[in-house]
Amino acid sequence: MLHRLRHTIGRHLVNIPGWRTDRKIIVFESDDWGSIRMPSKEVYQKLITEGIRVDKSFYDTYDTLEQREDLEFLFNSLVNYRDIRGNHPIFTFNTVMGNPAFDRIKEDNFENYYHQFFFTSYKEYNQDNIADLWHKAIKENLIQPQFHAKEHLNVSLWMEALRKKHAETSIAFNHRFYGLKTNTPSFNQNNYLAAYWAENELEFDQKNNILREGVEIFRRTFDYKPESFVACNFIYPLEMEKTLSDLGIKYIQTQRGHISPDIFTGNKKIKRHFTGQVNKINQIYTVRNCFFEPTLHQNKDSVNHCLKEIKTAFRWKKPAVISSHRINYVGGLSTQNRDYNLNKLGELLNLILKKWPEVEFFSSAKLGSVIKEVYENSYPS
Repeated sequence: MLHRLRHTIGRHLVNIPGWRTDRKIIVFESDDWGSIRMPSKEVYQKLITEGIRVDKSFYDTYDTLEQREDLEFLFNSLVNYRDIRGNHPIFTFNTVMGNPAFDRIKEDNFENYYHQFFFTSYKEYNQDNIADLWHKAIKENLIQPQFHAKEHLNVSLWMEALRKKHAETSIAFNHRFYGLKTNTPSFNQNNYLAAYWAENELEFDQKNNILREGVEIFRRTFDYKPESFVACNFIYPLEMEKTLSDLGIKYIQTQRGHISPDIFTGNKKIKRHFTGQVNKINQIYTVRNCFFEPTLHQNKDSVNHCLKEIKTAFRWKKPAVISSHRINYVGGLSTQNRDYNLNKLGELLNLILKKWPEVEFFSSAKLGSVIKEVYENSYPS
């Protein structure tokens, strides 16, 4: 009872401050597309046999590189629905631009890191190139890729552990897996997934360079610059926002708080945010206030839970920004999990359109641009 009360209060608190609108706006933000995470069922079983308890993580159990069938099923679901303006639901695909090139790293005796482009990863891991599906879905306004990371990996920390022959990390590497929870060379980090976690000025410079490289790969891949960004695990130094701004990032997707490592002391702070908040360099934050994560919340009624959060958002005249990670829509490790979640997504969309027929489906970047336009018209220069 107490937990439910706290959640209800929290659901309202996240919606109190910030930008308001009478429009009923729905945004789906979906992270991790392009990352390999768990390479295969066979690797999953081998890791457990070798003592790495990947079975304790939903992500390690269900999340894997998307296959052609996964994207086709998701896109075929989205085209069945339209908002009041005739637009389909659009997923903001927060994209990871690549993965470690494991063979090259090993051949170089772990002296240097090598990157594998994510379309190349499709060929290596799935024997398929599904770039055509991405571009078709973009053209049909079913997805809008935005920037998540060059790789969903703290490269310097991971490479340090590999050079030191850290036992669990080395076992995982031999199976082309880096998503494990383990003791790392960092006192603060128990995994390698926070790509932008910089604990000193040198690491901060390294992360900035990786960020620049990743955004350039994004630009070459999709022929436009990303306008919106979400940090891996919601962790990045606040000083990195200047680099993001220089790269054309206008809108920062986040949750109520993000972890900001102090690049001078190594300590970490929580920075609080709300939708419509503007930082010192005029970037706009948008905060996820709704969650449709049936894989991560298997004991909840994910549809009704999300509908309650949407209702609360609209009550406070806020856009409903829905977190819905890739893990819910990929079937390489469990087609049953994927198919169940796609059915639930259809149920959610049906009920949204029934309850709020005036709803509008936005991408993250469009939401940011609408907020920006309102601000500029309210306070002309």
